[in-house]
Amino acid sequence: MRTFFKSLRSFSLKDIEEPDDVIERTPIPGLHWIRTYGLKSTEHSRIVLPSQGQGNFSVVFHADDFSESSHGGYEFYGLHLGQSDVLTFLATDARTMTGHFVDCRKDSPTLHTACALSFSGDPDKALVIDRGVAHIFDNLIGMVTLNQMRLYVDFANPDFNPATDVINVARDTPLDRFPAISVNRYKAPAWLCRIAVKAQRLQLRSGMANPNHPFKFKVGKKTLTLTRVRGFKDAVR
Repeated sequence: MRTFFKSLRSFSLKDIEEPDDVIERTPIPGLHWIRTYGLKSTEHSRIVLPSQGQGNFSVVFHADDFSESSHGGYEFYGLHLGQSDVLTFLATDARTMTGHFVDCRKDSPTLHTACALSFSGDPDKALVIDRGVAHIFDNLIGMVTLNQMRLYVDFANPDFNPATDVINVARDTPLDRFPAISVNRYKAPAWLCRIAVKAQRLQLRSGMANPNHPFKFKVGKKTLTLTRVRGFKDAVR
């Protein structure tokens, strides 16, 4: 313990705040790759350490039945208003994945700018997707994604629904038909993030919450939410 506190003296305040180490930028501000930190257990294996942020994370496993399409990915873009995704893609094969992105932030100078990124699994970097950037990925079957997301709150954002912070846009939607939304402005404190995760866990345990991932769409000024009870194809019929 004495050695630990002694080592802290060599760190500056900037080091303790841990700004992201950005290693590659894109045409959309807020969409970029950052360095991750991990311990090598073999040349290619890692124990991935928590990212700087609030300590929240989720792990997504894309099983063989994840997609029935030739692209092996999603059919809908996902768009968060109160969450920035920090994604590490973990794949043991040499596959190439592709992500497609559209800026949907109402006041962004790059509103409705689109770009695509091709990449392989790499435990040493993470893709940061800021709030308001719609995203969709291809060739995900059999791949694991670690998301060390960062949550944001805002009590004056009429577009935000804390119960379902995702808006979905169909894959073949023209760029000019993508939404233009306001994103949450304030980073949520860590204690609020922990409460949110605990509440979700308790709801799932008690059966109060549906364990299936919801899909939410904006149609004009109305919002439509679909829950995958019998599978998404059944739900939208």
